Amino acid sequence: MLLLALCAAPALAAPSDPTRYRACLEMAPKDPARALQMAYGWRIEGGGVAAQHCLAVAQMHARHHEAALKSYEAAGQASEAARDGQAIALWRQAADAALIVGQADTAVRFLTRALGKPGGLELSPRAEADLLVLRAQALVDDSKPEAAMADLARATDIAPDGFTPWLLRATLARRGGDVAAAEAALLKAAALAPDSPDVELEAGNIALAKGDTVLARQAWEAAASDGPDTPAGAAASAALGRMGPSAQKLLAPEAAQKPLTDAVLPATPR
Repeated sequence: MLLLALCAAPALAAPSDPTRYRACLEMAPKDPARALQMAYGWRIEGGGVAAQHCLAVAQMHARHHEAALKSYEAAGQASEAARDGQAIALWRQAADAALIVGQADTAVRFLTRALGKPGGLELSPRAEADLLVLRAQALVDDSKPEAAMADLARATDIAPDGFTPWLLRATLARRGGDVAAAEAALLKAAALAPDSPDVELEAGNIALAKGDTVLARQAWEAAASDGPDTPAGAAASAALGRMGPSAQKLLAPEAAQKPLTDAVLPATPR
């Protein structure tokens, strides 16, 4: 069961009643029941997108997950209709909520809506790549790795200086058995972040896929040393723990597993 973060979701820009909006969002993690009452009342009074958004946040804190997804979707649709400039942010938040409750297919739908640039909104290459990476994660969760790879390829095309999409392309290619493509993508990621524990972790995984346990050990040792308090470092340490005293022998021949994306989703969508 996911724990809700002890913080309110960031507000949208320029709501009709900013004081009320801020109060509602700040109340949601502290007293979800009261925030729900506040949001319902405000929505009835015509609070618009801001009231609907705060209702969704309150419902997530109250663990009314199905209702929260419906409220986020309603907020996104209302924002599109109002052309208030908030639709992409709301669809992204809706996708975060869907991933939190394990509805990857719903997250894909919400992110597709955001990537459609609703209401004539524009996206910078980096912002579009960020949405594509998140949709790739959702597609992997929805057992659609080929579609996920297409999103990652698009992300690296439009924002080639982004480290994460290259790393995730390497991870996904290696998981799919294409070691050559994995190595090529990892080299791109390593050029952008040469001392990253995530790169070192994946380098070890790729080495293992090629049967080189010596190189795998070296790479995992580097990841564990460079990122002892990171998910990559922990995964590398666990992999090393499965190795025998000799680097030539692997007791449990499996890659050091991490989620497809390194980003930690907020327990309450932003």
